[in-house]
Amino acid sequence: MNADYRLTPVKPKDSIRFQCLRCGDCCRTIKDSVMLEPLDVYRLGLHLRAKGEPIEGMEDILRRYAHPSLLNGGFPIFLLNTTKSEDDCVFLRDGGCAVYAARPRVCRLYPFTVAPGTRGKNFEYFLCTERTHHFSGGSVSVKDWLYVNFPQEDRVFLRADFDGVAVLGNLLRGLDQEAQRRMLFPFLLFRYYDYDLDQPFLPQFLSNLESLKQALAKKDA
Repeated sequence: MNADYRLTPVKPKDSIRFQCLRCGDCCRTIKDSVMLEPLDVYRLGLHLRAKGEPIEGMEDILRRYAHPSLLNGGFPIFLLNTTKSEDDCVFLRDGGCAVYAARPRVCRLYPFTVAPGTRGKNFEYFLCTERTHHFSGGSVSVKDWLYVNFPQEDRVFLRADFDGVAVLGNLLRGLDQEAQRRMLFPFLLFRYYDYDLDQPFLPQFLSNLESLKQALAKKDA
């Protein structure tokens, strides 16, 4: 999850040397390097609400545990907050993850990451090797790791998100800076805020994605 990625392509049939040392090292020095996806925020909301936190909606998670940023082209995202001088993850407590069951996708997939597929494939997979001490023992099947940590809901969401981000990015780049600024509120509303935690995530996400595309297309016309 470190910003200094070193990526090696892998296939589901591969096995790699890897052993989680439960050292918490991959949860440190992560300032501005862990992006929260809408599904991450939704799951954190459900998890923390069940734990007794006063969570009413996505906005409560984003206000307390994340901060906004802009990618190139004016694409707004949220990044996970960090604490202390080592820039620890805001959820790192006593050397462990306080939201382990609802940790963001990038954390669950580590030491792997996912990119859009080519030549008819939905996804391509990579091994993150920047934390070299993790690769000194043990053996992990890529297929088994993905089966546990990359379930069907994540796959459906991420494939739709990859496709949607490409369309949204093109529409944003077609706007001048003032138009991009005016679109910031509806962009954040439909992408991150307008969800009911008591309703299934995917139908809301797909509906919001179409609403955002339509809003941007009108501005681009």
